[in-house]
Amino acid sequence: MADNTSTANSPAATPPTTATATIATPGTGGVPTVATPGNTAINPASVAVPKKPAATLGRPPGSTNEPRNKRKKYVFGKELKQLMYGFGDVPNPANDAVGVLEDMLIEYLTDTCTQAAAVADKRGKVNVEDFKFVLRKDAKKRARVDELLYMNEDIRRAKRIADIPELDSSKGNAKDAPI
Repeated sequence: MADNTSTANSPAATPPTTATATIATPGTGGVPTVATPGNTAINPASVAVPKKPAATLGRPPGSTNEPRNKRKKYVFGKELKQLMYGFGDVPNPANDAVGVLEDMLIEYLTDTCTQAAAVADKRGKVNVEDFKFVLRKDAKKRARVDELLYMNEDIRRAKRIADIPELDSSKGNAKDAPI
């Protein structure tokens, strides 16, 4: 009777793949070496692997790359407690909850600033337009940025108007005051 099992599943029918083999070679001091098809054996201990830098793109010392005990605790703690209470939490929330929220906030701010710095990499200087570009897909945040920028300009205009000299009370006449 003929065997009707497929030979496609047998090891002989599968195409050869690149594989690595650990072999012991003389003169390596008992350290296994890795040999791949088509090249010579390599001692893994002698291969220099570049280390990932601890800080990327000039992250500040208070970034999330450092453990909480190495950076200033609760930079935004007071404000976050007030925000949490304003959004329905207890008047004095747990320090762990504030810490987690602060870690999330610092990570978000760091990532947003890093993305803006990457956008401004060619110019070398980060400006407001870079943050607008980073926030372009989030309509609510972009609208809030535009609102805050408008209010900032409005305050600047009001201060400029307030700096115009008023009536001088001793002389009774206007001093360079517009009509």
